[in-house]
Amino acid sequence: MSFFKKYFNFYIYSNIHVSLAVMCLTKITLLQFDIAENISPLFVFFATIISYNAIRFINIDKIRDASSAWIRSYKLQLLVLNLICLIGLAITTYLLKIKSLIVLFPFVLATSLYISPFKMWRLNLRDVPGIKLFLIAFSWAGVTVLFPIVQNEVEISKNIMLLFFERFLFIVAITIPFDIRDIDYDNPKLFTLPQVIGIKKSKLVGIISLTLFFLMELYRSFNSGNSILVIFIVSIISSIMIAYSSKDQSNYYSSFWMEGIPIIWFFLTVITGA
Repeated sequence: MSFFKKYFNFYIYSNIHVSLAVMCLTKITLLQFDIAENISPLFVFFATIISYNAIRFINIDKIRDASSAWIRSYKLQLLVLNLICLIGLAITTYLLKIKSLIVLFPFVLATSLYISPFKMWRLNLRDVPGIKLFLIAFSWAGVTVLFPIVQNEVEISKNIMLLFFERFLFIVAITIPFDIRDIDYDNPKLFTLPQVIGIKKSKLVGIISLTLFFLMELYRSFNSGNSILVIFIVSIISSIMIAYSSKDQSNYYSSFWMEGIPIIWFFLTVITGA
């Protein structure tokens, strides 16, 4: 394995890339309200690495993709990374407001009920057919929109709730290629969208979600041309990626390119001042 590929795989499979994506979505929310604050995005970054790696470790025997062998080979490196992130998480948590942590509770609880190998209070959300996609979107929308808004004491308004639903639709759309990729590996009892309605119709759902996402932004930011332009570009890129996704996609199609769209969105927002 080449030097570059070795470290690139570490970047992807250790969940640094997806954590940067979630952090960028959090920063986008703050930028839309002209808030220069970095504690909540950093908290989200550290928390995402730890939680995603915890999910991987809990389900290591069930993982059948290219990351499974890599995880088993790099357990020590992942342990060191997670210890560093745990320190970062502890510091950023200390700097957060109590009410911000309270806002996170329903999203953390929902995720815990889904990933737990045990039935907490006789409830395991894995037993609920078709919930996986929407639970991910609900959690990401809450963490990247409501959490930083409350941390910075912005009043929850109609505009904020529209932004929450926009983000929900965006996450639903960009998560579909992952379910398409995993259609042959996911437990049939999960009833993921591609398992239930097929790959072509799932892609259509993704593109419709992005269309609604764009229209809601058009309504919400009618007087902000740069913001609308950025959302349009992000929607087009995401739609093309969804259209070309398949169950035989490369290892990096979803885990790098698809998850990289929020990072592209962030840089476009910064460059255009949207």
